[in-house]
Amino acid sequence: MSDQQLKIIRRYMTHNDCFMQGDPLKASGIMIHSTAEPGIMAADWFDLWDRSYAAGQIDRQVAVRAFVDDKVVCQYLPWTMRAWRAAGPANLSFIGIETCEPAGLYYGPDGFQLIGYDPSVFHEYFHKVWQNDIQLSVFLCRQYHIDPGSIISHHEGYLAGLASDHQDPEHWWRYHAKTMDDFRREVKMRLDTGDENGKKEKRKV
Repeated sequence: MSDQQLKIIRRYMTHNDCFMQGDPLKASGIMIHSTAEPGIMAADWFDLWDRSYAAGQIDRQVAVRAFVDDKVVCQYLPWTMRAWRAAGPANLSFIGIETCEPAGLYYGPDGFQLIGYDPSVFHEYFHKVWQNDIQLSVFLCRQYHIDPGSIISHHEGYLAGLASDHQDPEHWWRYHAKTMDDFRREVKMRLDTGDENGKKEKRKV
């Protein structure tokens, strides 16, 4: 994957307890999340989470491999290291991708109901972050031989008994008429055509 296709910045959270523990992961799937923290972009999470719960520097034990926004992917743990983010068995076998939400989203009291959301206002951001999530998933599927059918959302993980009771990212995607089935189909198509950008690769004769 070239930088022109998707920019990945690697900066490991070496002060996070998860990184220091360093449990290995043998990935069999990918789990797509959404942060529910509007306006906090991928690079912002480093300073927030490069801290130790054991040392009292942060109020919970949490670590994520990568955050994705409309411009960049920030990788904070090795892909082959177990992360602490799904609050369930998914931590043992899924690579998690956290999708950053743009400023201007507002949530109701339940934490998953968007209030007054206008898809046209956020169309450009959503399109870009959707594309980046797909490109990263294509890269990971190739790198670790993951079947695109094994890409699930946090919500699907919850329904399968693999993750905590969250509704992301479908709670946001539905406003843009996108589903996890759409996501899996797009990843599979790009894997089949051999191009992260979704256009059939030109082969040399």
